[in-house]
Amino acid sequence: MNPRTRRPGRIAYPALLATTALGTMSSAVVNAPLWVIRTDLGLTAEQAVLAVAAFTVAMATTVPVSGWLGDRLGAKPFLLAALAVMVLAELAAAAAGGLGMLVAARAVQGAACSAIPPCVQTALVTAWPDRTARTMGTWASAIGLGQAVGPPFGGFITDALGWRWVFLVHAGLVLVLMAALAAAMPGVPRGRPPLHTAALGWLVVGCAATASAVVLAGQNGPWAGVGLLAVPAAAGWVLFVHLSRRRSRRAAADPAAPRPLLEPALLRGPGYRTAAAGAGLAMGAMAVAIVATPLFLAAELALAPARIGLVVLTLALAMTATGPLAARVGRRHGSGVQLGRGVALVVLATPVLTTATVAARLGVDTWVVVAVVITGLVVAGAGIACAQSAAATELLLSPAGRSGTAVGLHNMIRFLAMALGYSAVSLAHALDAPGLIFPALGLAALAVLVALRTPRRPAPAAAPDPTEPGPAVPGRTDGAVAGDRDVPTGGNRSTGLDDDAALGGPDRIHHPHPTDAPVPPALPRTAGASRREDRP
Repeated sequence: MNPRTRRPGRIAYPALLATTALGTMSSAVVNAPLWVIRTDLGLTAEQAVLAVAAFTVAMATTVPVSGWLGDRLGAKPFLLAALAVMVLAELAAAAAGGLGMLVAARAVQGAACSAIPPCVQTALVTAWPDRTARTMGTWASAIGLGQAVGPPFGGFITDALGWRWVFLVHAGLVLVLMAALAAAMPGVPRGRPPLHTAALGWLVVGCAATASAVVLAGQNGPWAGVGLLAVPAAAGWVLFVHLSRRRSRRAAADPAAPRPLLEPALLRGPGYRTAAAGAGLAMGAMAVAIVATPLFLAAELALAPARIGLVVLTLALAMTATGPLAARVGRRHGSGVQLGRGVALVVLATPVLTTATVAARLGVDTWVVVAVVITGLVVAGAGIACAQSAAATELLLSPAGRSGTAVGLHNMIRFLAMALGYSAVSLAHALDAPGLIFPALGLAALAVLVALRTPRRPAPAAAPDPTEPGPAVPGRTDGAVAGDRDVPTGGNRSTGLDDDAALGGPDRIHHPHPTDAPVPPALPRTAGASRREDRP
């Protein structure tokens, strides 16, 4: 641990995991009472989904900036400030009188919640650097716990007090959590990430326009607006990459020149690409399940919000229970194998859920349909948990895992995939084709599975700078050195390569281009690390 980092208190670990759970919970609390909110405010089905999607779109837009700000300002103060903003936004949501105010409040909640993933991941890996895989498995379980508590929490409170109290009670829980974090969260030394205003601005433009186009498409147009948004989306991403590459070349030629906001070479590694694919599929599948299922249960089976919450609870309970088991599979066989198994489970879940929708329309008894839905959600939850924790491990063990901006981009992909899932559900309802939702998810998951099974050559990485002090803590750019990590000993099976090759190990790297800036060396691979974790 860095000598400037205060030793974490006893409640630091559960407080950080509870932060992840409450953050996930904040996006899920409106899912079970969604039909009640729609009726009370006079919304259409597409508008009701927009109230859910606004949260995720705001997260997808702001999370890359949050990763940079967490580095710049410090994970602890930035996280506490973001949680304070979340409380104020929840109070506004509770007072919403129409769609506009509700969507705006939910968007602010999502922007504030975007600070949680990069700050929590940085704090966890900094304070406990010797158990990354186990920590990420537990972190994935915390995401599942948030999904588990969210729907029944929203459903029961709506039945007892009304949907507005859902936001008020959750705000009170966030205040309690803020006090615990202020007292126990370990301080992470602030880094000095490069200040590249133009690149950062175009990154935000690209994220915002992309997310907005996805949501607008889910509202069934206007398609001219979707096309217009595609222009700033493409311009934002192209200019961000161009400016980053130009500054990277200048920094390689002149060590005194300013560094880029993000080294483009970091994103070309197979570990980063695999993590992005797995995390995107997991979040997209979770979005479809937690929105399409409540709408189906309410419209086709006329279940009350509390019962809907209990049914959706099974998805998250499966995620929570599978997280630690998935991490064990990753330590034994490699995170690539773990990720492939998770995606395969998502593929298997979709025909089960499709069968439930068909059975309901054929007049099959309600309890039979609900049993089939629960079966599909359990299988999907197990797959999502496997893919989620494997993707996080792949990310944090790759060179890109030590850049707050790269971690932020990874989380942006996760939440953009979630927004895409919401939009797919919304568009299917707008086109009166809800029966196609789960088959489409199955095809997408199958495509990801095929891509993961296809061997690919590792992207060449630049040689490390011999003057570098060593690998830094993930999310840090100031050179803080990480301790030993628990590294899967089974190799990266998704690429068909051993771990050192897949992650750009120091004995296999070479210069891809003479003008590329050096990429920091990968973390040391310690063969006994995973076995140390298995000991009590």
